[in-house]
Amino acid sequence: MTDALADVLSSVRMEGSVFSRAAMRAPWGVEAGDMSAGVFHAVVSGAAWVRLASGGPPVALRAGDVVMMPFGHNHLMTDAPETPTRPIADLTTTDGRGMGHLVVAGNGAATSLICGTVAFDDADAHPVFSVLPPLIHARDHDGRMSAVVETMIELIAAEIDEPIPGSETVVARLTDVLVILVLRDFIRQLPHGHGGWLGGLADPVIAEALGLMHRSPDRAWTARDLAQAVGMSRSAFYDRFRAATSSTPADYLTRWRIHLASRLLREEGHSVASAGRAVGYRTEAAFSNAFLRVMGVRPGAYRQVA
Repeated sequence: MTDALADVLSSVRMEGSVFSRAAMRAPWGVEAGDMSAGVFHAVVSGAAWVRLASGGPPVALRAGDVVMMPFGHNHLMTDAPETPTRPIADLTTTDGRGMGHLVVAGNGAATSLICGTVAFDDADAHPVFSVLPPLIHARDHDGRMSAVVETMIELIAAEIDEPIPGSETVVARLTDVLVILVLRDFIRQLPHGHGGWLGGLADPVIAEALGLMHRSPDRAWTARDLAQAVGMSRSAFYDRFRAATSSTPADYLTRWRIHLASRLLREEGHSVASAGRAVGYRTEAAFSNAFLRVMGVRPGAYRQVA
């Protein structure tokens, strides 16, 4: 699992930033609205509740917790589940640094938050990140986030509250690390058979097979090849892969290849033919058809826009 998870996390291209520091006293409630990037909230002190505006049960948060909406879904944050909300823009002011400050001066318990955004590069093409849930809240088995995450929150809060030259860069880097830690904890805690391809990372045998495809995407992997590599029969491996990921090895390999190819087209100036060859397609037509199935657009058109 370690190698496959490392491959997945290292393949992520993202940019995180903090846009608001919040200090509220109950009663308080805010509605974020839909956002063009992912958003996260870290609880520095106090407690809060969060739920998706589209429905679902509220999730309790306490100091040291991080909640993330990786695709920017509208969500509500409150001091208590029944507290009414107001649009976050109505309650936020901006200082000379461009930092938003959300202040609600009630008479109840105090809560301090760090609010930020995270933009994932082409998450739709990534075989793992394309299946992230709309809300992520990861905790250790003892009911707490890891000590590293709590420390990261404290470091970000310190840089924001007492800025010195270079603090903006430090906050940006720490934010990236914080998001990776939350994603890692979430993936590692998925139960077997849950989370689609994410769940496959929790099965050591399937994770080994995913790692093989990660490291050699240009190889014409078959279920039989992968089964032999992990010491299983073809039928047993195929059934286990389907049970763990709700998909097939061929589907995963295709999405991983297209994810890598989209980066080649976007960042390294490859031609369509060379990008296809780099990830294992023998003909430009085969690559173009696979790219269209995953991305909804031909690679040539994608390259022009990128």
